[in-house]
Amino acid sequence: MTFRTVPLQNKKKLIELIRTSSSLLEEGMEIIDSDIGSEEIPLIDLVARRRSGEALLIHTGVTADEKAFLHAAAQSAWFQSNHTLLRRIYPELTLDNQVPPRAALIYPEFPHLMKRFVRAAPPSFAPMLFRYRCLVSEDTQFLYLERFDKPREQMRLSEEDASLPPFRTGIAGKDVMLSPEEREAFFS
Repeated sequence: MTFRTVPLQNKKKLIELIRTSSSLLEEGMEIIDSDIGSEEIPLIDLVARRRSGEALLIHTGVTADEKAFLHAAAQSAWFQSNHTLLRRIYPELTLDNQVPPRAALIYPEFPHLMKRFVRAAPPSFAPMLFRYRCLVSEDTQFLYLERFDKPREQMRLSEEDASLPPFRTGIAGKDVMLSPEEREAFFS
C-alpha cells in the first residue's frame, strides 16, 4: 500500500477529515458542534468535548495564518465570558467561568512568530498546535497529525537565531552601539 501527500485546498474538507479522525487529537474526544462564536472574528470551526468533560475549541486552516493564535485567544475569551448561555446549549460540557477553554490549532504549517506566541502564552491559555498532512491511499484520504510541543527550555539558541531576519542574526540579546551618525539617521 502506497501513500502520497496531497495539499488540501478546501477548509470544509479539512474539517470533515478532522471530524472523522478526532481521536487523533485526543482519545475519547467527541466533536459536538461547529461554526460558533463571536462573528467579529473568524468562528470556532469545531467544539469538542474532551474525556474530562472540558471544551476544546478547534481552529483550522489550509494555509498558515499568523493571526490564528489571536483568533483562538479571542474566541476562547468569548466562550468563557458566555459560559452561562453555553452551559444551557452544551450541558455535557464542564465549563468554568474562571478558566478559558483550551484551543487546538490545526494547520499545515505554523509561522515561527506563532510558535513564539505559544511559548510566551500564559499557562491559562496555551493552545495545542497540530501540523497536518493529508495522505491518500488508493481512493481514501486521511489526516496525519503531528503535535508541536516544544517548550522554550528545549529550544536551541542557534535555532532561534536562525529564524531571525538576516539583519538581526548574531545580535539578538546583545547590546548594539550606534555611531553618532547612525543615531542621527535612526531618530530623524
